[in-house]
Amino acid sequence: MLKGLQYEIIGDFQHVSINRCIDHSKQIREGDVFVSQTKNRLFIDEAIRNGAIAILSECFIPDCMVPQIIIPTDMHHFNSRLSILTYELYGSKIKTIGITGTNGKTTVASFVGQLLMQQNKSVCVIGTLGVFENGKKLVNYLRSNTTLPFYDFIQVVRHCYESNVGYIVLEASSQGLLDQRLSNYPIDVGVFLNIGKDHIEFHGGMVPYKKSKELLVSLSNHLVINDDDAWCKSIAEKTYLPVTRFGENHKNDIIYQKVDYSKEKIKYKFLVGKKALHIEMTNSGYYNGANLAAAIAVMKSLGISIEELKPVKLPKGRLERIDNERGIEVLIDYAHTPDALDASLGAIRTYAKNDVYVVFGCGGNRDRQKRKSMGEVATKYATKAIITNDNPRYENPADIIADIIQGTKKDKIIIEMDRKQAILLALSIAKRGDIVLIAGKGHEQEQIVNDLVVPFSDHEVVQNYFEELDGSITKNDPVA
Repeated sequence: MLKGLQYEIIGDFQHVSINRCIDHSKQIREGDVFVSQTKNRLFIDEAIRNGAIAILSECFIPDCMVPQIIIPTDMHHFNSRLSILTYELYGSKIKTIGITGTNGKTTVASFVGQLLMQQNKSVCVIGTLGVFENGKKLVNYLRSNTTLPFYDFIQVVRHCYESNVGYIVLEASSQGLLDQRLSNYPIDVGVFLNIGKDHIEFHGGMVPYKKSKELLVSLSNHLVINDDDAWCKSIAEKTYLPVTRFGENHKNDIIYQKVDYSKEKIKYKFLVGKKALHIEMTNSGYYNGANLAAAIAVMKSLGISIEELKPVKLPKGRLERIDNERGIEVLIDYAHTPDALDASLGAIRTYAKNDVYVVFGCGGNRDRQKRKSMGEVATKYATKAIITNDNPRYENPADIIADIIQGTKKDKIIIEMDRKQAILLALSIAKRGDIVLIAGKGHEQEQIVNDLVVPFSDHEVVQNYFEELDGSITKNDPVA
C-alpha cells in the first residue's frame, strides 16, 4: 500500500495486525488504524481509547501513544490504492450501481433496490435516506451524506461482502464525486438522470457542476442514459462505453409511456425490446415513469430479465401522502430545485379539481440564482404559494424571500417566515378536496439557522395538526 509513496513510519509495526482504516473516531474498534484528517487531539485520543493501534495522517502528531504513519503529500494515492484493494478483496463479488443527476437520485436508487428484491436479489442501497440492506435501515455510526465519505463507503462494501449482498446501489452526488468519496472504486453501471440548477454556487457555475457529475463516467463500465435530457445524451455521444438508453423516444432501449391516471392511481407502460411491461401505482406523476424507466434500464444493463413488474413505493419524503379525516390531500416532497418543484406541482395539477397550496422556501448560502425560478414555478401552478424558511443558515431569511418573490405573481403569495406557522396556515386555509404540497425538506428532521441545528419535521407538524383537530392531542400536551 505504501510502496512508492512519500511516507514515514514512527513506532514499531513488526507485530501489528491491522483490521480496518477508519477516519471517524467513534467508529474505531480494536485493531483499527485511525486516519486523522485534522490535528484535533480530541479525536485522536478518542480513537486510541476506542482501540486504534496506529494513527495515519499527513503530519506528525507529538506525544502520540501509538505508532504513526505519516503521508505528507500522497494521501489521495493511498486512498486510491485502498479503494482498489477493497474492490479486489470484497467488491469484485458485488455489482455496484452509481446514480447521478440533479433530481431523482434517491427515488431511482430506491426503485432499483426494490426491483432487485423483486427478483430475489440481496441489495444494499446507500444515499440521502441512509444505508438500507434489503429494505432495512442499518443503524450504526455511518455519516448521513448523500454520497458516503470514502472510509464509510469501503466499510459498507466489506459489510456487504460478509453479508453475502450481491448488489450495491448508491447515489453519486456532484460534491461526493468531486471530493473523491468513491476514489477509484470501479462502478459496474453509472446512471445519468438529468441536469438542473442545484449546488451551482458551490461548483462555481454550470460547466464545473456538469464536469463534477461526469466524473462518474471514468469509474463506470456501463452507462445508463436518459435520452430525453440533452446533457445526458451528450455524455452518451462522447463515451466508448456500452450505453443503455431510456426515454420516450422509440429508438431507446427502454421506452416509457403513460397509459392512464386518476387522482388515486397511475398506469405506466414500458417497452423493453419487444416486451411490454405494465404497472399501476399510486399517482406520483408522469415524471416518476422516467425514474422507473431508469431503474428498468439498470436491470437490463445488469442482464436481469424482468417478466413482470410489481408495484414499487416512493421513498420517504417523495410525494408522501399524509392521511387525515378532513378530506385534504397533504403531500410532503423533497423538491428543492425549480425542475423538481415543477414536476411535483405539474403532476398535482393534472388531477387537481380544487385549490392547490404550496409551502416552500430556499436554503441560505446556497444557489441564490434558483430562487426566482422557484417563485415562478410555485405561482404558475398554485392557487396560493406560502413562502417560508428552509434552512436559512447564515443568511437573512428576509433576503432569501426577497429573491424568491422576484419571480412570483404577487397576488398569489403569502409570506410567513416561521415554517411551522406557514404549514399550519396552509392546512387551515385548505378545504375538503384541496391539495397542500409542503416542499423542500421531505425526509429531513432538522432546520439549520446560523450555528443551530433545530429538530424540525414537516411530517410531525402535519400529523400533530390533524391529531389536535381530531382531539387526539390538545395544545397542553407536550407534543403539541
